[in-house]
Amino acid sequence: MAFIPRDWQTRFVREYQEKRKRNFLVEACTSAGKTGGSLYIYEFLKQAFGWRFLVVVVPSEHLKRQYAVDAQKLFGLQLYYSGTQKSLGRLPTPEELLQKGYQGLVVNYQWLTYSGNAEWLANALQKTLAGKVFAILDEVHHASSELSFGQACEIALSDRSVSHRLMTSGTPFRSDNNKILGNWLTYLPATDNTFKCVPDFQYTLVNALRDGIIPPFSFVTMDGQFTYRRDRYVYEGKTFTNTTDEQELTDALNTAIYIDGDWVKEAILWAHKRMQRDRAKGLPECATYVRVSTIDAARKIEERIRQITGEAALVIVSKDDDPNQNSRFSSRQDPSKLIEGFAAETGVGAKSWIIGVSMLGEGVSINRLKYRIHATNFRTALSFMQDLGRLLRLFPVETPEAVETLIPAHPTLINLALSVLNEVAHVVREKEEETSDDKDSEDGDKGSPQILSMFEAIASTGELGSQIVDSEEIAREFTAVAEWAIEHKEIWRHWSKTPAHLAQLLMKDQPQFDLLYREYQTVPQKTPTNQNFSTAPVPQGFPSEYASWLPDEKLKLARSKANDKVFHLARILYPDATTEEQKAQLQQIHVWAKQKQGLPLKGFIAHEGWEKIYLSLCDRIADAKKFKGKEEL
Repeated sequence: MAFIPRDWQTRFVREYQEKRKRNFLVEACTSAGKTGGSLYIYEFLKQAFGWRFLVVVVPSEHLKRQYAVDAQKLFGLQLYYSGTQKSLGRLPTPEELLQKGYQGLVVNYQWLTYSGNAEWLANALQKTLAGKVFAILDEVHHASSELSFGQACEIALSDRSVSHRLMTSGTPFRSDNNKILGNWLTYLPATDNTFKCVPDFQYTLVNALRDGIIPPFSFVTMDGQFTYRRDRYVYEGKTFTNTTDEQELTDALNTAIYIDGDWVKEAILWAHKRMQRDRAKGLPECATYVRVSTIDAARKIEERIRQITGEAALVIVSKDDDPNQNSRFSSRQDPSKLIEGFAAETGVGAKSWIIGVSMLGEGVSINRLKYRIHATNFRTALSFMQDLGRLLRLFPVETPEAVETLIPAHPTLINLALSVLNEVAHVVREKEEETSDDKDSEDGDKGSPQILSMFEAIASTGELGSQIVDSEEIAREFTAVAEWAIEHKEIWRHWSKTPAHLAQLLMKDQPQFDLLYREYQTVPQKTPTNQNFSTAPVPQGFPSEYASWLPDEKLKLARSKANDKVFHLARILYPDATTEEQKAQLQQIHVWAKQKQGLPLKGFIAHEGWEKIYLSLCDRIADAKKFKGKEEL
């Protein structure tokens, strides 16, 4: 057995053995080793408890294989994870698996909800293994007794077949008001008709930091000035601090993460500069994870990274992101294998960027990730904590490096960063009546992007702001000096933590800060170098580096952006059009836009022409509420 238990895992097994509960919830922070601890329970206690078979339920397709790999690597356990066998037309039965040398199987929550699967598994377990099955429900917050995932679990893993159920979660809470498997977990009365979920064992981020199980981490905020159009009005100079209502705050966030804006450009340059510094000190395989909201955003930011840094990025798209497999990222190669390949890359040839929509969710292990860019409008505690977890791996193992996340300076995201070390209990209010909210997604994360038909991001800037470490916000005056010292002062060049950690230290050492601050002020600060050799103006909504591109590159982007606006206008004017009708309408809009600008309908159009088409379509989209119908084009 290759597994050497950590102190908390040893305590966990001891408490599990002492309590002997049929249903046991362990809350262990991301990267603490929940998988190893759960499998350790099974391996250490299977003889004492009479377990003959292990069933593991995980949130995603990717984690099925990862769990099986970990089980074999750590304990030599063989877990079947490949799903339905075509020759059988079904999953192999537990008895068939035992006969072939397997000790268990791994399925996901979604599979259990498919017609008849939960009942089939329940019957198969009861037939020969009743009372001899140990079940692990990984990241159990996905399953609620009031929704399909939880209901399927209660059917498949009932008391008639399962001896004990171990439920694990790094984020044991939901964003909705549904209990997490309320029939199995303990909810105690709190206050005002509310109930609090009580774990049987806890191991928090604070504990893991103290024990050195996860690396030190911090957050860097980036504000900026945002220009966007809502309906016919253009808003300029908006920031996260001068907005007047929730709508303006949301619009500012959506403008910040607009791929062609300078906020995104500065975020990419921030990570690129950090990784260049790491490579100079012998860490060529360090990488950045960029979280985006949509497949289209993933495609665009991949190209933006290439344009700015000259480096390629790996884009991961799951079946959930692209159920019809229409994306150009879809391939015959399993996304899980792509992630494993990226994680295993070493040396100077290792890719530096990985972009995910939702595939890089909880449980995905890529040790070499050192930076993360939060370029998404998701801002729930659940998704925020899960994204943070992608970075909390020890890398390199011998001398682990600290990790950093760049976030928009949106108040909600700042509050989430400030509170990550706090324990978050799952509290639900007793329901008086059913509401439509109960039909939301299984994990309760309602951060999904919405169609903003009358909103258009135009331009943004990016300016580094405060940094957050150990639930403390560090002002820019301290972080700017810390950043400068790490880059220019030999004594701080090999600082093992983040600039935020150094800034925190300087806040407590005023003489040291004053000394560095005086020197910092005497050194001329670098100003951005304008690399745009062309004096031609950049159209609103285009990346700032567009002016320096070659004409062919400009043509490609201008045509693409104009076509995007054609589709956008068609969706607004003709929301109920069939596929065939849409083709004709798109052609009609193209003709109208070209004629309006005096451009040939079939001849060659240079980038200047496509820029004009793009801008005229932007104006027409802004008038969409005022004018309706194709005759108004």
